[in-house]
Amino acid sequence: MGNLDKLSDDWKNIDTIVLYGAGIVGHICQHLFEKVDVHIPFIIDSDVKKQGTTWNGIPIISFDEASNKLEGKKIVIMTAHTAYNEISAFLEERGFKEYVDFCGIGQFICEWFWKARGMNCLYHVDMTITTRCTFRCRHCNMFIPYYEKQRDCSFEEIKENVDLLFSRVDYLVYFALLGGEPTLNPDLGRILEYIGKNYRDKCGRLAYVINGSITPSDEVLAIMKKYDTHLLISDYTEFIPYKPQLGKLIQKLDDYGLLYDVRYSQIWADFGFPSSLVKRTPEQLKEHLRCCHPEWNGLNDGKFYYCNISWSAEKSGHFKLKDSDYIVLKDIDPDDKTACRQIVELSRGTSSFCRICGGCGKDNTNYVPVGEQLKSPGGGA
Repeated sequence: MGNLDKLSDDWKNIDTIVLYGAGIVGHICQHLFEKVDVHIPFIIDSDVKKQGTTWNGIPIISFDEASNKLEGKKIVIMTAHTAYNEISAFLEERGFKEYVDFCGIGQFICEWFWKARGMNCLYHVDMTITTRCTFRCRHCNMFIPYYEKQRDCSFEEIKENVDLLFSRVDYLVYFALLGGEPTLNPDLGRILEYIGKNYRDKCGRLAYVINGSITPSDEVLAIMKKYDTHLLISDYTEFIPYKPQLGKLIQKLDDYGLLYDVRYSQIWADFGFPSSLVKRTPEQLKEHLRCCHPEWNGLNDGKFYYCNISWSAEKSGHFKLKDSDYIVLKDIDPDDKTACRQIVELSRGTSSFCRICGGCGKDNTNYVPVGEQLKSPGGGA
């Protein structure tokens, strides 16, 4: 069974779904649901503070209250993959079957929208706009300190990337700009303006992921406000001393009325790359992939990658990907929707890098100090 042929046949003709989870994912997907006129009668959420309230006018209820209303309805779990595993187990204990009665939002976006609406949709794509950073974290999950050469991506490179992708997909739920520290890219304002002006209506959320050590210029902040750009700030101030800089940034964001989330990173797991590669047997790899199935794909160098982290491993100069790990976008006719389907298929696939990467799943318990800094170039202590 292919990764995009998992839903039972009766999913194709549905026009009603029940969402499980009334969080940020639902908000991001709202525009896409409206595009295809999917009816949502109610939302299930385990948070008692949300139960009895509404989301976009839709009632939020407990599972117990919903249980006698679920007959004949399909459930879409609106969470990241870790929480998905927990909710999936909860539903299966109550007799519900995965891909028959319920599925995750990533699977729904990529499979159902094609089979029911003929749309090539992607769930989450990251694009790296610089490999420079203000920090040198030993266990950086993009391996930035280990790059043989760091650089900014030019506006022309970024423009080509987004043009290639958006001419071949109908909708992207979540599009994030990453680094390194993306604020270091001198073309950041032009990049955000171009994406916002040309593709904002094909993107549920345009995000910009930073560490909070630098405050963007007023010009950049104004562009972010104009195109409803969402900031994700990784707060490492408990481990790296830069609280004044982060405080200055937060004040600026509040002044501009920008949307942002602060993520407090308390636990990091070591990916093992590039110094201590994981060695897995084929059977161990199969088990690992059940635990670690990242939702984020990559868009870089005119190519679409299953995993943006795998792109960075190769770009660092310490790994060589296989041709099957990415798609050269120019090789696909943008007017051939069936050919463009290859992009969506890879988005739910895998990468040769998974064999040696510790990954983000629950099987990686090799916990390491958060934000530990390297002192010398090239990864020295």
